[in-house]
Amino acid sequence: MGTGIDVGAYRVSSLGREALRFALSGEPPSKVYVEIGPGKGRLAVIFALLSFRCHLYDSDPSLVEHYRSLTHCFGLEDQLFFKLKDVRNIRYGDLPEGIGVVVAERVLHHLRFRESVKVLKILRNRMFPGGRVFLSLSGLNSPIGEGYPHASLPVEKRYAPLPPDVANKFKITGKVCLYTPEDVRWLMGKVGGFKEILVRLTDFGNVMAVYERM
Repeated sequence: MGTGIDVGAYRVSSLGREALRFALSGEPPSKVYVEIGPGKGRLAVIFALLSFRCHLYDSDPSLVEHYRSLTHCFGLEDQLFFKLKDVRNIRYGDLPEGIGVVVAERVLHHLRFRESVKVLKILRNRMFPGGRVFLSLSGLNSPIGEGYPHASLPVEKRYAPLPPDVANKFKITGKVCLYTPEDVRWLMGKVGGFKEILVRLTDFGNVMAVYERM
């Protein structure tokens, strides 16, 4: 699964800032943080330094040593846990109970729509009420969507590779399901058990969303 450019390795995104605002507000129902597809991002380290217990899941084997080094460097062996796992195959036993914060930044569009529904339902059932999910997905109407062959299909049927020039530009390999804000609302409606806090397009045209577990 090609994950594309790892933006989170260089800066905290607007989605990450929303998650941190929530963390610092004192509103999370627990200090248990889960991130799927974290790449080399720094957000989980910040949460760990805020005393959250952070559980990370990614299919990139090079990240095993990366996070081992990070936990040793910052003394976070009891706070930051990385598991080599394709997010499609996450099961209840992989996840901690009582999750307060979930982040999935630019990862779910690599899954089929039905796979994203399944993963989010599993996460939902491990969350406390009042916990929040922070999502970003590549936008159908962003530059990533130029020439996308499934653009005219409903979101449930979208899953295709990008045109070679677009794929090379954004370093995205494999098939993707691109989203509009309405598609994300449809996705979360299918998952159920969440209320919308925020759904908007970024300046680039990706979709950013925040939902709260009811």
